[in-house]
Order: sequence, then C-alpha cells, then structure tokens
Amino acid sequence: MRLLHTSDWHLGHVFHGHPREDDFDAVLSEIVAIAQESQPDLIVHSGDLFHHSRPTVRAMTRAMRTLSELAAIAPTVVLAGNHDSPAYFEFFGSLTGPSWGRGLFFADRFRPAHEGGVLTFDACGGEQRIRLAVLPFVHPNRFWQRSATGTSYADYAEGMRGLQAELMRAMHEGYDPDRDILLFAAHVYVTGAKRSPSERAVDDDFEIGPANLPEVSYTALGHIHRPQTVRGPKFTARYAGSPLAIDFGEADQSKSVVIVDAEPGRQARALPRRLSSGRRLTHFTGTLDELRASAAQYDGTFLKPVITGEEPDALLSHKIAEIVPHATLINPALACEAAADAVMDGDPGEEPELPDAFRAYLAREGLSGAAAESTVTAFTHLLNELDDETLPPVPAEEMLRAALENPWTEAS
Repeated sequence: MRLLHTSDWHLGHVFHGHPREDDFDAVLSEIVAIAQESQPDLIVHSGDLFHHSRPTVRAMTRAMRTLSELAAIAPTVVLAGNHDSPAYFEFFGSLTGPSWGRGLFFADRFRPAHEGGVLTFDACGGEQRIRLAVLPFVHPNRFWQRSATGTSYADYAEGMRGLQAELMRAMHEGYDPDRDILLFAAHVYVTGAKRSPSERAVDDDFEIGPANLPEVSYTALGHIHRPQTVRGPKFTARYAGSPLAIDFGEADQSKSVVIVDAEPGRQARALPRRLSSGRRLTHFTGTLDELRASAAQYDGTFLKPVITGEEPDALLSHKIAEIVPHATLINPALACEAAADAVMDGDPGEEPELPDAFRAYLAREGLSGAAAESTVTAFTHLLNELDDETLPPVPAEEMLRAALENPWTEAS
C-alpha cells in the first residue's frame, strides 16, 4: 500500500501584501506530478487547506481544481484544520464523494465511525484494505467543563484520547491482520514537535503527548509547518508540513510531501519527497557593496535586506531595488544601531510633544538627519492643519440652536 501525505496548503495566504497565486499554482502542480509518478493508493491532506475560514472564490477554485486532479489519481481525503471552516467543508463534501474521480472526501468535524470517522479503501487490486481514521481539528471548547479552574490540559488530553479510542475500536472491528493496514490522520499539536518561529503560539493546555497517538501503521499529522517525524510513539508519525514557507521563520526549511509504503504486519516506511517550486524566502545582512556582489542569487525571491555601514537615507529602498531588481523586497531597513538621536532629552516623567516623540521613533527605526527632519516637518504641518480645522456645521445642531434661541411660548 502506498500513501501520499500532504498538509497545510494555506491557500489564499498573502505575504506582506503580495498574493502568492503563481507560487501556489507551481507547488500544487508539483504535488500533482509527484502523485502521478508515485501512483499512491490513497492521498491524505491533514488540514489547513485554506488560510482563512472564509476563503475567496479564487482560493476555493484553486483548491477544488487541484483536489480533483489528485482524486483522478487516487481516493483523496481532506481534513479540516483550525484555519478551515467545518461548514464550508460540509458543503464541499455534499458536492463530492466516492463518485468524484476515484473518490474525494472532506472530513469537516469529528464524526463517529459509522458517520464517516473511519473510511475504508481497497489497495493493491483488492489484496489489501486501508482503514483510515480521521480526526479533524477539535476545538478545546468541546471539552469545556463548568468548574472553578476551567478547561485544563488533562481535560483536553483525556478528551482527545476518548475520541481516538472510539475510532480505534471501530477500526479493529473485523480487522484482518493479513490484509488490513490501519492509518490515522489528525490535525493536532503533539508535544515536542518543533514549531517555526513565525507560527502562532500553541497553548500548552491544548496539546497531546506523543504516547497518546494510536498504534497504527502510520499517523499523518497536520498543523505544524516544519516537516518532521514525531519522536516517541511506537509507530511512524509525521508532520508533512506546509508546501510553501508561510513567513521568514520558515525560510530555512526544506518543504516536502511524504510517500508512505506499508504492508500488513510490517513497519511502514515514510520518505519525504522534497518540493522545489515557489519563490524562496531569503535574508540578507550586510553592506550595499556586499549585496551587489551576490545580487544574482536573490533573483525571483522574497528578500528581507538589512543594510549595515550606511547613514540613514530616505532613498535606501530605492538603492536596494536598483541592486536586486528581480527580487521582491520585504521591509528593507538599516541595521538597528544605538543612535544619540534616538535618546530624548527632558524629564522622563514628562510626556513629550508629538513631534519630539515622532522624531525619536524615526531615529529608532534608523531614520535621522535631514530625511527625518523633513518627515517631522510634514507631520507637524498635518497636526497644525487638524488643530486649525473648523468643522462644518451639523444641520441637526443648527436646528437645535435655533430652537433654543427662539423658544416657543404658548399663546395667552
């Protein structure tokens, strides 16, 4: 039996104001090509198909087009992640199903085995049978208990163990060890998994320990963007990770999908298949001359440059853009160095005037001298315009004033 495991596409993600449609098209085409080459018996997407719970029509179109291409190769199962809307997934599921290609299935929320929590697929021409338990993202509120202390780690971990045990019991009903291969897919944070610096912090109260994962041939995990094997469980468990770097905290990561080969009664073999499509996220720290010497390597990348050895200059971004015209610049800046201009004089308990506070802020951001003063002058001019502005009369206020000046009196 062969499985292709992918996860965390985050379709619709916009990177510092730059849509990444070309990057998504390139990496999704690469994933489809890998599926065509490897010819899996089953494809699993372990959650966060979209970046927003209300995806755009364009993101939904891209998702359905790619999933349809995958479903034409092998049955494809997609779990809802914490970024996905269960209601949207329920709608997608109502339109698809076993007749969509070789089968396209959406797991919108936790469901008992007889309602879609356990799926069965033939493999190897029917000689083997895949039994897949699916556990989409489960919000901690499911296990909320009215108590003085609220929901605790023990509540969540125990609740998740209960849901998994229910699915495992169903998978073992009629289990044939010579034919069946048991798989588990979940969108969850497992204690000890290495997060990327850019990922939102995961509340430690809402995680599960690796020992809590069920004993199956392979566990396909989603939620963490860094591809990795989970350490601790007896059987193989992996995060496939995101196919594109979502932020600069993931810039150094090698992105991948996972190809899993398994047989009844044997340890599964999971091998990452590296992805190379989409623009890279790169850093640069150094002088303008050093950037000029290595400019070619940043062509076609998102580049976050930090320039050293330069005086504050309002034209810095323009100079960098001339050196690397084929890179997309993200927040170019001077290296932060302590500057005398950044220190404000006066009593520390005394609130500064707005222009002085703005001047200090610019200095902290690396802008001082003539460029900073011209910016402060423009800022002060705007403040003065606001102070001098006379608001237009409000009709209701004018009517009220007129009524008060000419009160009505009852005729005698």
